[in-house]
Amino acid sequence: MNVNELEKLARWYNQHFGNFYTLYQNLISPIQNNSNQSSKLPLENELNSLISYLSKMDFDHLSLQQIRILDELGVGKYLGIAGAQFVEDTVRTSDYDPSTAYERLSLASSNLVETNSDFRNYIQSIERLNLASKIETADVDHVTIRVGFQKDAEINNLADWKDSAKDWYDIIRGIALAADEAPESTKVVGASTGSIILILAGTLSVTTLLALISGRLAGVARHVIGIANEIEDLRHKKFLNQVIEKELKNQQDAAKKAALDDILAIVAERLPNLDGEKQAALTASVKKLLVFNEKGGSLDFVAPDIDDEDAQETTEASQEAQGLAQIDLSAARRAIHEYQQVREQLKLLTSAYSTNSGAEV
Repeated sequence: MNVNELEKLARWYNQHFGNFYTLYQNLISPIQNNSNQSSKLPLENELNSLISYLSKMDFDHLSLQQIRILDELGVGKYLGIAGAQFVEDTVRTSDYDPSTAYERLSLASSNLVETNSDFRNYIQSIERLNLASKIETADVDHVTIRVGFQKDAEINNLADWKDSAKDWYDIIRGIALAADEAPESTKVVGASTGSIILILAGTLSVTTLLALISGRLAGVARHVIGIANEIEDLRHKKFLNQVIEKELKNQQDAAKKAALDDILAIVAERLPNLDGEKQAALTASVKKLLVFNEKGGSLDFVAPDIDDEDAQETTEASQEAQGLAQIDLSAARRAIHEYQQVREQLKLLTSAYSTNSGAEV
């Protein structure tokens, strides 16, 4: 991750900190009272407000790498859907104890404050060193797409890179043709090391389709992991036998096999008039995405950090075109947001499976 990306993460966190910190404190206050006072205070409104805010947190402008930084700093579990689940598990539990809940929430609050201080100090440091990124005009016509080559999709040598480059040309080509665009309209704008990440700038139409397809792929993975969790749960409860396990695994296989047809059917609803060449290219594209996904590769979308008002042009001549761009950007953002929601749910299920089975996914 480069300096600019870390700076954007720090500013994003600082911007949202006041909201989620205040809501955490609003909940902690009555719980603290209830842990050491005989007169109990109601907390349902504070609890619902915090859970609602966390559940609706928008991570559209963050990359997977930036979100992983939040996890590594120990605060990712207190934000977003994971944070809402943490609060639910802490307060809405059958063995709820105000003292224990107060300790857990106070620790969360302390970690959130410490991270905010660290990010604020980081921003101040890069500003003193004149390393702060320059303000750039947001590009409302393209969305950053980050392709991560991890696990079995990892690139270890030039032969791997050649094969992966061809696969991703075919993936983008099929989706671009379906969107009635040239494959070259999607640009390669960078790459990073570690687990190799290819950074693309996709047009709004291509990005919307790719995010839609990726959301369905993540949904299939969520279903498969959910069944795996059910198997492990039955195993722990001593209710699992060979017949039940075989049936559940058959359900997993059926979901994987149906994925291609399901995805093509959803795309056909949006693009009902694809000719034979475009349909064939799209089918090949989705097949390669399925393989990439099964190998453990990852996709990440970062929408332009721009508000509707910022996207307005002052001249009348540009307003019509700009308005159309905003419609496309809104559609892309919706597709990205839906994908990220499913991905977040998949993340929680995968974590639960790893805990239950002791295996890494």
